Amino acid sequence: GTHPGELAATDEQYQRWIARMGEIGLNSVRIYTLHFPRFYEILSDYNNLHPDNPLYLFQGIWLNEENPNNDLVEISEEFDNDIEEVIDCIHGNRTIETRAGKAYGEFTTDVSKWVIGYIIGREIFPDEVITTNENHPDSTSFYGDAVQLTNGNPSEIWAAKRINKTIEYERNTYGVERPVSLSSWPTLDPLTHSTEDTSRSQEDVVSIDLENLITYNAPAGYFASFHAYPYYPDFISEEPGYLSYSDEQGPNSYLGYLTALKEHYSNHPLIIAEFGVPSSWGNAHFAHSGMDQGGFDETEQGEYNVRMLKNIYNSGCGGGMLFSWLNEWFKQSWITNPISCDQSRRVFWHNVTNPEQNYGLIAFDESPPDYSRWDPVTGTGRIKSIKADVGNEYFHLLIKLDTLQTDLDTIVIGFDTYRDDLGESILPNGETTINRNEFALVIFSRDSALIFVTEAYDLFGIWHGVSDDNQLYHSIQTDGAPWNLVRWKNNYYEDAVYEIGKLRVRDENDTPTSLDAVIFGENEIEIRIPWTLLQFTDPSLLEVMDDDRSTSERETAESEGISVSVSYGNDLLETGRFLWESWNTAPITIEREKLSLQIFAQGLQEISYTPIVKFSLMK
Repeated sequence: GTHPGELAATDEQYQRWIARMGEIGLNSVRIYTLHFPRFYEILSDYNNLHPDNPLYLFQGIWLNEENPNNDLVEISEEFDNDIEEVIDCIHGNRTIETRAGKAYGEFTTDVSKWVIGYIIGREIFPDEVITTNENHPDSTSFYGDAVQLTNGNPSEIWAAKRINKTIEYERNTYGVERPVSLSSWPTLDPLTHSTEDTSRSQEDVVSIDLENLITYNAPAGYFASFHAYPYYPDFISEEPGYLSYSDEQGPNSYLGYLTALKEHYSNHPLIIAEFGVPSSWGNAHFAHSGMDQGGFDETEQGEYNVRMLKNIYNSGCGGGMLFSWLNEWFKQSWITNPISCDQSRRVFWHNVTNPEQNYGLIAFDESPPDYSRWDPVTGTGRIKSIKADVGNEYFHLLIKLDTLQTDLDTIVIGFDTYRDDLGESILPNGETTINRNEFALVIFSRDSALIFVTEAYDLFGIWHGVSDDNQLYHSIQTDGAPWNLVRWKNNYYEDAVYEIGKLRVRDENDTPTSLDAVIFGENEIEIRIPWTLLQFTDPSLLEVMDDDRSTSERETAESEGISVSVSYGNDLLETGRFLWESWNTAPITIEREKLSLQIFAQGLQEISYTPIVKFSLMK
């Protein structure tokens, strides 16, 4: 319900989360930027109560993403000031006046003895490296009082100066120093990949390589840190040298990549500062290892997170940082961006199909549907009633039938999502409806359900620009036009198609999963469809996709509500429109630990790592 710059976590949440991290066996936590003083006060309180097993802190110092000229040198002064500010704050020695989008207040709590390292910066973009290198061609060496780098590119020299600044400022001001790293990612790694087409992407065109950084007067040292996932960039799944690797669960090019990266960083510790898979309905990238970017329930998420941690350990890395503790509703994802709402409104609802919003071990769930928003629509045949509800995650239906046989007749449910005069009049089973539908859910049996979209409204390939001419990205009036399974085109290669329209079905007595779409009861069926699968760009404003492909802009329309048509055997029951009020604040949610949290906690016990021990800082 809030944006990241608001840093809105409460005292009670910080206390509970930090204690829980310690309980499950985590020995450190990474934050990306300065938090409000309450975070440091609560961390200090916890660590003082647990002196033999504190939670160490990797403190981030954020590099502003607003870099209008793509030249890193031009934003150096602001970054250097932020370095000093953060170091002062973790030593409890800074007061910051009220400001928007960043933490402020009186920082009087000294947590420096628990700060095990700084990770400065963010994922730097290739254009920034290219521009910086072009603008400063003579900047190829640096000789600082703490570190040196000779024969580097200008962006590497810029990075070395910032690392030197961090070490020197803390040393000269507080008489201590600690390990420092620059945040990086595979896009800027020092490795070369034969499979990457540089005319198509910038994933392998430049690098920032600090392996040759000389820490001649910095005993605490430098460590390399990379955000490394199994599914991105594509070369992790395609490079022949990585494809030969396997772990106990099967082929695993991710292990191959980690091994190669660690072989390069032979003189410094390598920390995988982000790893993880999301528990999202949608999958944005396939991976050779099967650890895709989404499409997993919470149990699968936990199991794959453990697998990755073991890969990090077995490749010789110095540690891993699981991304992330919380689901983050504010996040965008390239694969859902074409039908995403304005950034300022993303926090008002939770897109369960968006991988980026579902990495957390902690979820914030909507309340269960109560179906009292509208009166039920009743029938006299095999379909007894239809009830509906809306939440910040799903459109809900509850359909009551006379009986549910073991050999279930096919049930087809049409969804008319925006206007009476638009949509298809014939359902996939040949039934003609009064409502004109944009989507049709076909439940074939107790273990199979598919959701289809009309040909004109099909968005397959929208991001990659590979849609055919019949896909208009808006609904039109048709009678007998084709129905297409809802699919996503994710990776570039031809067969990278994710059939997100294949939905999970279970019996009410079976173990629930976070991806269940159709749940069978004794004589009723409960259905929940994520908003994105009905092409609502913003359910909080009732906005649906209504694009004109001839323009560069993305157009939407205001929905008049959702009408439903249910066909079962020879019976057809149709509703009027379920129309709800818009909302402009996040709804009340229920904080919940995902199943993946406990699975990951158990996995930590399976790794014979050496715990972080007490250490002395240089004086």
